[in-house]
Amino acid sequence: VVVICLLAIHSVQAGSVHSKVKEGNKLFAEGKFDEALNRYQDALLSDPESPLIHYNIGNTLYKKKKYEEAIRSFQKVIGTENVTLEANSYYNMGNCLYRLGKLPESILAYQQALKLNPNDMDAKYNLEYVRRKLKEQAKKQPLAAQQQQQQKQKQDNQNKKDQQQKQQQKQQQKQQKQTQQKEQQQKKQQQEMTKKDAERILDALKNEEKELQKKRKVQVSGKGFYVEKDW
Repeated sequence: VVVICLLAIHSVQAGSVHSKVKEGNKLFAEGKFDEALNRYQDALLSDPESPLIHYNIGNTLYKKKKYEEAIRSFQKVIGTENVTLEANSYYNMGNCLYRLGKLPESILAYQQALKLNPNDMDAKYNLEYVRRKLKEQAKKQPLAAQQQQQQKQKQDNQNKKDQQQKQQQKQQQKQQKQTQQKEQQQKKQQQEMTKKDAERILDALKNEEKELQKKRKVQVSGKGFYVEKDW
């Protein structure tokens, strides 16, 4: 029911207006909104100040869901001597504003429509409907703000946790690197010590070999040759 009311667009018969407007009205009634819009725009070239043509263009743009453009067309009707046409324009602007999510502005438009036509039941219904909708949104806003704050706090905590984990990882990587460097240094020192020990042992063996050779030479020269006695 609500959707039907909000979609309702007041119609104004063109009467004896230009034949192009009549053609546009016929096409509009058939749901051929693009063709109807073309007829109205052609008619507007002949009578650019016509409130009726602007109104019909606004209706057609509304059907095409071009709400911003429709509002501009309805605004050109405001101030016309035709009070009914002006009231209907305010009503239709209210519908456009509602579709755009501009609830406070749509309420003002419906109120203007009712000032000009207090018996417009569609305007009364839509006005009360949008007021209830606005109150519901107002009630939900604190809850939404609280949820948003909780979500933000949760995200901040997660970011802090991630940052701490990154710091820990960096610290662990640093410690691992230091440990590896220390192990490599120790290994290098051990290798150097092993090499020196090997050289020292080799030198010791060489020295022992030299000493052994010296002793052998001394023994040979000291003992001399064996000579048989000449008896």
